[in-house]
Amino acid sequence: MIYPALKAIAERLNKSIYGKWGDTINGTGDIVQLNNIASISEEKNDLQNRIIITLIKIEEEASLKNTAFYSGIAERKKEKEARKFNPPVFLNLYLLVSVTKKNYAESLQLLSDTIVFFQAHKNFQVGDPQDEQQPEQKVTLELHDIGFQEAFDMWSSLGSKQIPSVMYKMRLLELVDTQESTAMPVILSSNSTFGEFEGRNRDGVPQRNSSETVIYRPDNN
Repeated sequence: MIYPALKAIAERLNKSIYGKWGDTINGTGDIVQLNNIASISEEKNDLQNRIIITLIKIEEEASLKNTAFYSGIAERKKEKEARKFNPPVFLNLYLLVSVTKKNYAESLQLLSDTIVFFQAHKNFQVGDPQDEQQPEQKVTLELHDIGFQEAFDMWSSLGSKQIPSVMYKMRLLELVDTQESTAMPVILSSNSTFGEFEGRNRDGVPQRNSSETVIYRPDNN
């Protein structure tokens, strides 16, 4: 899901930049590309005169950390059963947007156009509503400030000279395991403390059911 999300954002930015600059930017192919800025060199012309989006860091959203629960309680032969699911992980992605134009003035203008675009378009729908593996979801991009020392360390680790760039934080990309698991028999009790049943509402958001509790009963068959 990471690649499709970044690809969708790059395509939107590319369309906007191309609408302003057209064929005035030298080179062939898309102006905006997903690539590792660390691989740029004087000899590698395919990354020159481009806007390069590079994934710098991934972090888990701490406020949405969860543990595994059982979901999908259903009647079957007078018994109830539940299926285990792994809860989604919500990620924040840090994206470095760099301009590799040799003309410094044009690099600054392209950087300005990029910032203006993301200021006007902070929310993006990524994924495919028809694809269960990569369902549609909304992500948000926000400008992320970094200090002089952090910027120096970052470019040093990339092994590249500093060029016009800006950092964005893409918030709350959801990754979830959609594979079905084996059903397990359960007993429902309102007084048990063995574990609370957690399901999902119609929007797919995990939701606790405080009126029921699940006692897991091993299946010996």
